[in-house]
Order: sequence, then structure tokens, then C-alpha cells
Amino acid sequence: MEGFLVSAATGALRAVTVKLATLLGDEFRHLKDVRKEIEPLSKELIWMHAFLKKMSEEENLDDQDKIWMMDVREMSYDIEDSLDDFLVCFDGDKSAKPKGLLKKCKKLLAKMKARRRISGAIQGFKTQIKEVGDRNHRYRSGVMSTKDTSKMIDSRDLVIFNDVSELVGIDESKNELISLLTKCGSSPEHQVKVVSVVGYGGLGKTTVAKQVYESLKDKFDCYAFVTVSRNPDMVELFRTILRDVSGQEYAGDVQHLIEKISNFLEDKRYFIVLDDLWDSKSWETIKCAFIKNSCGSRIITTTRKNEVAEYCLSSYHGHIYTLLPLNAIDSRRLFLKRIFGSEEGCPSHLTKVSDDILKKCGGLPLAVISIAGLLAGKAPTFDEWNRVQSSFGYALERQPDVNKMIQILSLSYFDLPHHLRSCLLYLSVFPEDHEIGKDRLVMRWIAEGFIHEENGFTQYELGERCLNELINRSLIEPWAFELSGALISCRVHDIILEFIVSKAIEENFVTLFCVPNTVCDPHRKIRRLSLQDRNRIDGGIVGSGEEMIYSHTRAVSVFTDSFPSLPALHKFRCLRVLDLEGCAGLQARHLAYLDNLFALRYLGLCNTGIQELPEEIGELQYLQTLDVRFTLLRELPSSVVRLTRLVNLLCDFGMRYFGLGAPGVRLPDGFGNMKALQRLVAICLWHQPPGFAHELCQLRNLRMLKVNIREFTKDLVSSLSTLGTGSLCSLVISTDTESMYSMMEPWSPTPISLKRLEIWCYIPRVPRWIGALNIQHLGLQVVQLGPADIDVLGHLNALSCLFLEVRIEVADRSSSSEDEKRVKITSAQGFPSLRKFRVGSCGCGLGLFFDAGAMLKLQELNLEFDRDKTGSLTNGEFDFGVQNLPRLATVTCELGYSWAAAEEDPAWNALKVAVSANPNHPMLCHVRRGLK
Repeated sequence: MEGFLVSAATGALRAVTVKLATLLGDEFRHLKDVRKEIEPLSKELIWMHAFLKKMSEEENLDDQDKIWMMDVREMSYDIEDSLDDFLVCFDGDKSAKPKGLLKKCKKLLAKMKARRRISGAIQGFKTQIKEVGDRNHRYRSGVMSTKDTSKMIDSRDLVIFNDVSELVGIDESKNELISLLTKCGSSPEHQVKVVSVVGYGGLGKTTVAKQVYESLKDKFDCYAFVTVSRNPDMVELFRTILRDVSGQEYAGDVQHLIEKISNFLEDKRYFIVLDDLWDSKSWETIKCAFIKNSCGSRIITTTRKNEVAEYCLSSYHGHIYTLLPLNAIDSRRLFLKRIFGSEEGCPSHLTKVSDDILKKCGGLPLAVISIAGLLAGKAPTFDEWNRVQSSFGYALERQPDVNKMIQILSLSYFDLPHHLRSCLLYLSVFPEDHEIGKDRLVMRWIAEGFIHEENGFTQYELGERCLNELINRSLIEPWAFELSGALISCRVHDIILEFIVSKAIEENFVTLFCVPNTVCDPHRKIRRLSLQDRNRIDGGIVGSGEEMIYSHTRAVSVFTDSFPSLPALHKFRCLRVLDLEGCAGLQARHLAYLDNLFALRYLGLCNTGIQELPEEIGELQYLQTLDVRFTLLRELPSSVVRLTRLVNLLCDFGMRYFGLGAPGVRLPDGFGNMKALQRLVAICLWHQPPGFAHELCQLRNLRMLKVNIREFTKDLVSSLSTLGTGSLCSLVISTDTESMYSMMEPWSPTPISLKRLEIWCYIPRVPRWIGALNIQHLGLQVVQLGPADIDVLGHLNALSCLFLEVRIEVADRSSSSEDEKRVKITSAQGFPSLRKFRVGSCGCGLGLFFDAGAMLKLQELNLEFDRDKTGSLTNGEFDFGVQNLPRLATVTCELGYSWAAAEEDPAWNALKVAVSANPNHPMLCHVRRGLK
């Protein structure tokens, strides 16, 4: 199956064509009356899919276009629902054979009814497709207007302020950028240097870059400030650069323009600003014009994408500068100055409402300016300002200033591939300021059909890639991380969320209940329902007097502390996603009729009060994800083993509700039948059936396993090792001290497929068998760390992330000399791929030293140690050799229970000196523990 099945742009058209092709297969050859109607419908739908996809690229569609596109999307969802209803009657037989004459008769009757339904539905499809197809053909014939995409407005060309006196809050960023441009760093001052400014749309990258440009340009022989744009005209761009740096006009092609510019700049000290680079390909072409001379030339690039910023530095020395939002003080100054002309002009009765408005702006300069521009034209009354605050976002009237903000965000949206647009719009179901778990989001994307399939990758891995891409494009903010640096959760900036919600509601992608300033149209079919309040919704919209129809709903998301009064589940027959995470009042009775949800892919019960699951859960033959983390559940029903398509089973160790050492969730006998399982999380092994190790070994598709082990048996080690030679690439083990010596014994067969291994139990040293792995991520707790351990780890050629929690000390106990007790990491010890290294603990003496040439790719270093113990190992010098790590970007220091002020702490001061001597000028962060 190629391509994503469902998208915001084309609805379920792709899924429909795939399922119609299924009906044309041999399995359904007996349905002759149905099959002869399908082929012409399928061809028409394929054409509609292609045309709809093309239209969705246009940013300025008229109302007629939008209505037609919505009609097609809605039609596609209805057709898919009907096809699913039919297919499930046949597909269900494969996993559960009916026993007994009565059950067989019921199955046969159901098939006959389904056959009659699909025959009638096909005729309905023909009529529906013909209606929208006629309008479609008018587009082909040019009856309806086509769009001139060449005239789209690029608001990035607008510099927000022309008057420098109006600028607020950019001095610090401006000065830091100037400092980065003028510092010599690790290269001589005369080399070309690039500073790439990165941040999301509307953050003020253009404004800051322009001010730096104006401040420095007179110190250079020639200079130019150009906007690249999303789809740059390279000929015009190079003509502009040539004209600005030399005053020459030239009408040649790209190649000749590059030669002209490069020849002119050969002996010049030049300063170039390339504003809003959108992709690496553009930079690859543009940089050809900038010769690497020895005149001290400088280049600034601004971009919304981290990967583009990194690519700009791939062939030049330089720095990435991440632009941050305005702080609360500067936001308020900018806001009041824009409206009243001074920072003291705000009447007291508007103080609270202005604070509420600024909170929603979240430090985004463009948002502050846009809303201030809107309020400047209104009476300064509480009612007027409160109305704007209450209707902030999608319900806000589109004044010119607000339109600038919308246009800038639209540029980022329309630059996304179709599947990423769907992933982004899906964030509209989450409330404002909500912390969104990575697992939850990615698995819901998969359940909705947004993640396309690729050979060699799981859908979860592809979903992670989509999330990283949205983060890279500055549309999602990474929020919480594991100690290893792995992402746990993310958030969406309020302004970006407002834009997403506006787009999602406009396209009937989501229906929000009990959210201020949203009005639900009872005549629109609900596709994705998000309930963000405790109000009852089973009687329809409060105050509307009209009951809603839920039968077309594909996803239900509830964001309340207590369980709301939802309609009975049998009303949601087409549901793919049921997410009740956080509903503490959830009980088994609320899941009545769960077996009616034949299309359900995702069932999220995390952090709820559920104590048992209905036996009928085994009827959910399409279920992919079952999340029962942090619940009161003690065991899964026996019918779970019939969930042969279940990919993710997420449990917990039971410590949250039952106290330390509680057993967590028990799996039923026969769980080895769930062959599709790829992720099995947080299983306590001593609470499992006697044959657990044997059944575990049958899960040959398992890729991620997280277990709590009380005793390592030979059978268990054999099962883990066998899985580790197959698909298993991530293994996290928690155990107690009784098992620590078992961890030191060699594993056979060697689990060479493991890419991630974490062992959370203090073991004497680094197990030697780990040296035979092709591991990329390693987390260990060791009592001591010595040179032999470093040798083992250093030869792990693929290792990119290493977390070593050391209980006592990092020291060379084999040495008799006090000066030689330190553990030195040298170039000879390898670590060819290591980028993140966390070492030590709050009570650890850290006698570690990085020699010149060590860890050449290390970017993030976290040192945690006890100051007094470390001082005794290092003769009080606290010199770890940080200055010798050439690629270091961040150093984090945790000083244990040190009570001294930072400026008086010798360890902190020594690190400051070392970091300042590092040629890459890394950032130094101080985490102080033990402070009240």
C-alpha cells in the first residue's frame, strides 16, 4: 500500500480507491453485480483525488472552490464508511471462526444483508460522484476560474517597522548576533563566516536581521539584503544580489550571474543577508556565488527550518542562532507603544484584559503587533477589548494587520507536503497549552491513516519522522525530554494553534465542543469530535435545540478530569480513534457497546480510573493501539489474544496506584498469538503467566520492549537474545540488585539487532558483552567507571547517545599515583559517532578528563558530580578538558548538594573558564540541586 490513505486535503479518497480495488480482487469474484459497477467509479475517484490534490496547493481559493473541495472530501468519508461496514462482515471471519449452527447462520445472514447494502450503496455512490463530477468537469473545461499563483503575497517582504524608534525587545538578539559575526572563534577572522538565524514565522527574524545589517554594512566593501521566498526566481534573485553589491545590471542566466557575482566578490569583504531560506536546495545554488575569500566576509541566513540552518553551516564556519519569543515585559512595551504611543498609556481598567491578550500572543512579535493594530482602531473600553480577547484567532475579524499574521503562517502551512498538513491540522483536537505526548500523537496519526508506508520502516518510525519535521519547521515546540534527550512531549504555540483550529474548522476537519467562540453547525457531519469541557453533550449542543448526529464521527477526544456524559458508543459506529486519556471517572460501564466499534484502531485509556476491560474487546479486529498506562487495571481479559492486528500494547509497572513493587498489568495466556505486536511497554515479569518467556519469544515482530525483571532465568535471557537477533531494536530493563551479576554474563545469541539498550540497576561495571553490539543509544547504571569500561564503550562505532549514571566515582583505581587516578578519554579510545554524553550522579566523584582529539563529534555534555568528592580526585582543579571538545554546543553542569552561590563555586568557575576557551563557544547551563 503506497502513500497516505487519509489527508486533510483529499479526505479518504485514497483509502476509497484502495478498498474498491480490494473488491475487484479474487476474494470477491462472486460479487459480480457489484464488481461491474466499481471499475468506472474507481477511475473517476482516482482522477478526483489527483485534481483535489492539485487544487489544495493554491493558497487563495474562492468560496466556490472551497465548497466543491469540501463536497468531495465529505463524499469520500461517507463512501469509506460504507465500504468498511461491508468489508468487516467478510474480514471478521478470518480471525474468529463462528462455532455452532446458530452462530454460523447469523454470520451468513449478516453477509447477505451486507451484500444488499453494498449494492444499494454503490448506486448511491454513482449518483453522488456524478453530481460532484459534473462540477469537476466544468473545471476541466475552464468554465470556472483558475488561479494566478504568481501573484500571491509574500508578507516576509514586509519589514514590520520602518521607524527604528518603534522597535522593542530586539537589542539583546541584535547584540548577540553582532557578537557572533565579529568573533574570530576557532577560525581566523579573515575567513568567511555564516550565522543562521532560525525560528518560526512571525518571530521577528527579518526585523532583527535587518537591524544587524544596517548596523554593520558600512564596515564592508559591499553588501546586499535579499529575500529568497518559498519558490525563488533564481535569475531575479542573483540579479538583485549583483545589482546591490556592484551596481551592475546583467540579463544572463543563473550560471553566468553566479560567475559575475563570484568574480566581483573575489577580493571584496562582503556582507550578505539571505532572508527566509526555505530549503537546502536553494542554499546549495545560492552559495555558489559567494566565493570563500580571505577578506573577513560575513553571511546571515534566516529560516524557519532547523535542518536548513544546519545545512548552511555544512560548508562554512559559523553558528546557529535560535531566536526566542519576546519576554513578558518587552511584549507589553511593544503592545502599549503600538496602541497608545507610550508604555504608560494603558488605562487601569484595561490592564487585566491586556494581560490576557498578551498571554495568548505568547511573545510572538507579529501577533502582538497584529492585535495591537486591530485594537488601535477601537474604542479603549473593556467590552471592546474583551470581545477581541474572547474571539482571539479563528473568529477574529480579518483586519489588515491580522491578515499579515495569517499570511505569514499560511506560508508555512502551504509549504508542507500533504501528509504533514494533515498531521499539523490534527493538533486542532488538543486544547490550548496542552502538553501532547509523542506516543499518543504519533499512534493517533497512524490510526487516522495519515502516515504513509515505506519499506524498511515501521509506521511509528515514519510518524516520528513527521513529528521531527514539524519541529524542524518550527510549527511544533519540543517540550519534555527523557534524561537521554529523547522527546517525550510537545506543545503548540497559541497563535499557531489558533491558525490551525481556524483552518480545521473551515474544512470540517474537526468539531470542537464546549470551546469558547466556536459554533457547531448541526447540519455538518461530525468527523472528529473534541470535547474540552465537562458539559454534557449527549443531548446535542447546549442551547442549540438540535441534536447532533454522531454516526459519521471518526475520532472522539475527551479532555476533562472527570468522565463526561457521552452518547452510547454504538452511536459512533465508524469510530477509528477513542481517546479518553485523563478521564479519572471512567468505569467499565462507559465502555458498553465497545464491540460495535468495528473500525476502531486506537483505544486510549491512559491515566483513567478504569479497573477492568470488557471481554468484548476481542471483537475489535482492527485495533492497533491499546493504551492502559497508569490505570487501576490489574489484568487484561483473555479475549485480548484475538487482537491479531494489535501493534502497540502500552501498560505500566503498577507503582502509581499500588505502591513500590506492585505487579502492574497481567497478560493472558496465549498472548504470543498477537504476532503483529511491535511495542510492548512496562511489563512486570513476575506477575505474568508461567510460560511468559516462551510466548514472548513468539513475538518476532517486536521492536520495543520495556520490562521489569525480578529474576533472570536462562529461558528469559534466551528469549531476549533471540528477539535481539530479529526485529527487537529497543530494550529497556529495570531490575533489582539480586539480578545485577546476571547482567554481567554474556548473552547468547548476541542481540546484534539492538539499537537502544537501557539497564536500570546498578551493576559493578560495564558488561563486556555490550562491546559486541551495534548499539546507538546506551543507558547504564554502574557502581564505578574505569579505563577498561571506557575502552569497551569507545569501540561502539555507532553509539551516538550515552548515559552513564555512576554511583561512587569515575577514577582509575589501578594507578598508584594520585595524579594518574583520573580517567582520560583520548582519541585512541574511539567514540567516533557520539553526540550526547551524560555522566555521573549527585553523589559521584568525577575524575574524568577529555584529552585533545577525544569525542570529535560530541555536541551535548552533561556532567553531574559531588563537588567535594570530585575535588579530592582532581586536586581541586575541576578541569575536565571541556575546552578540547571541538564540536561542543551545550554543557550542562549539575553540582550535587552544593550550597555556594554560582559565582563563588570553584567548580562552576573552572567550567566557565574551560567553556570560554572552547573554540566552538558552547552554551553553559547550571543545574543546582539541594537548594530550597
